[in-house]
Formats: sequence, C-alpha cells, structure tokens
Amino acid sequence: MKKRRINRLVVILITFFCILTSIYSISSHKPDNKNKRSIIENYNIENLPFLDTSQELLSIGFEETYQLLQVTHHFEETLKEFEDAFRFFSLTGSIIFFDVIVLLKNHPINGKIAESDLLDVEGVNVTKDEMIVFNFIQEFMSNNKVFDKEKVAIYINSISRVNGNLNYNGIKGVIDSLIAKNLIVEGSKLTRKTILLNSNRKNIYNFIKENPGTYMYALVKQLDKSVFIIKWHLSLLFKFQLIRVQSYNGKFSYFESSFNKENDLIFHTITREKCRKIIELLEKHKNGLQKNQISKELNMHYNTITKDLDKLDEFNLLIRDRVSTTNRFALNYKNYHGLMQSI
Repeated sequence: MKKRRINRLVVILITFFCILTSIYSISSHKPDNKNKRSIIENYNIENLPFLDTSQELLSIGFEETYQLLQVTHHFEETLKEFEDAFRFFSLTGSIIFFDVIVLLKNHPINGKIAESDLLDVEGVNVTKDEMIVFNFIQEFMSNNKVFDKEKVAIYINSISRVNGNLNYNGIKGVIDSLIAKNLIVEGSKLTRKTILLNSNRKNIYNFIKENPGTYMYALVKQLDKSVFIIKWHLSLLFKFQLIRVQSYNGKFSYFESSFNKENDLIFHTITREKCRKIIELLEKHKNGLQKNQISKELNMHYNTITKDLDKLDEFNLLIRDRVSTTNRFALNYKNYHGLMQSI
C-alpha cells in the first residue's frame, strides 16, 4: 500500500513538473529586435524606473530599459495567457503537498514504524490499519463465516468506518499482511484471538508451553484425550503457528513457537519418560547414585540407564564423582534449574 501511494505521488509530481517546464519554455521565448521597441512603447511610461542623483533625472537607455521590462512584460503576458492553467496547477500543487504530508505522517521517512505506534494482538505486533482491518474481519467471521480474502475485502470496503487511506486494494494488502503474521488463516472460521477459546485446545497449548519438548503420548496421557482429538487441535495450533514441532531420530517433540530453538534437543531428551524418571530420582538423592542403584530403583535395564546418563552428561546436567572403582552420578542442580527457569 505504501509503495503504490509513493508511485502515485511520483507520477503526479513528474507530470506537474513537465507541464510547468512546457509553460516556462513558452514564456521564456525571446522576441526579435522588431518587437523590442513595441514592448517598450506599449508599456506605460509611468512605470519606468529612474534614478535621482543631484536633482537630475537620468533616463535609462533603450537596451537597459528593454532588459528591465522584458521580464515584466512576458510575466504579465504569460499570466494573462495561462491564468486558468496557473490557477489549476496551484490547486494541484496544494493537493500534492497535502498528500505528501499525509504520507510522511503515516509512513516515516526511514520506512520503519515506531514501536509506540504498534499495537498487540496475542503477542503479535500490528499497525493501526492492520488492527482496524483485523477487527472488521472478526466482525465478519462472528456470523460463523469461513474466512475468504475476497469476500472480506469487499465487506470491509463497503463499510464507511474504514480509515480513508484504505481503498479496496489497500485493504487486500493489509489482509495479506495479517495472513503473513498468522493472525488469520484462509478457509478457517477462527482467528488468532479466538483459537484458544476452545478449552481442549487451550489446555493442549498451555501444556506444551509449560512442558517444552513434550510428545504425543504425554499429551494423550496427561490430558486424557484420544489421539484423534489431540491431533485435530494440534493441526489448528500449527496453522496459526502457536506451536512448532521438531523431529529427532523419528521422534516428535512439540514446542511453543517462541521457545528458544537452541534448547530444543535438550528438552527433547529430558522430557522422554525414562530420562525424566532418572532426573526425578537424582533430585531425591542429592549425594548421587551408582548406575546399578539407579537401574534397581527404576527397574530399568543397565544399558538403558547408561545411554540416558550419557545424554544428560553431554548437556552438563550431571556431576560425576568417582568412588573407589565406580562412578557416582548426581544431578547438576545449578545447570538443571537454570535450564528450567528458561521456560
């Protein structure tokens, strides 16, 4: 929308400049010598300038007089000949000036919008125009209508309350921006503001947000819902990019979209059921345990314990303490709790 508006101003300014150039070229045409004297003779002698020195009148010579009068004469003739044109272009220039002022007011010279001018919709920054259009979209969809860009644009364009700077194409441009920000999705009855009004969907989203790296089985078990229901709500959360998924060795983990991706693999690892049980056990035994003790306490195979302990050690979440010929493993509380506080 901003680009189209600037292009429009450029075209108008170029046209305005070309016409003024043409007028100037006509008005600057010099008459031949035969017309010089007629110019002076036709000019009112009372308007001739003179110098008063020592009480004497010093008349100005013919050539000097001509040079002084030439500009005045042609200016008067040009005004008479192009009086309507000058009036028109003065009005046009005023309109262009006003248009430029409005453009600069709505769009800063550096192309950036000040943070104070941005509004918030469910954690997404939007401009004032985007907020206006977004509110009308919600109004349109409140009648249980599926979002359709063309129909919504026509609907909004027909409402006189829309900002005067937005025409039909401008409205479509704002809608495209809202789609790019995942505030609305083509073919859906929902918006980013209404998607979490469903209690099941909100519970799924909150669980993922509070337990980054969680997986399908944990969602089904903790929320006591069928796999089909969980998958359906996950697909909607994906559409609006409220959540994202990562795959490691064919195993999927779910994260809230804004979660730090650098910690994905760590949380993917520590949210696995077996690894989580090891962490919970080590939290109870602050002095640490040996592998065989952990295996016995959790009733897990020794090799499985070894594999998971190696992963935790890789992320600096363990402290090894060699006792005699065996290693004792304790949880690195500082690193672990620091990691959990990042959620």
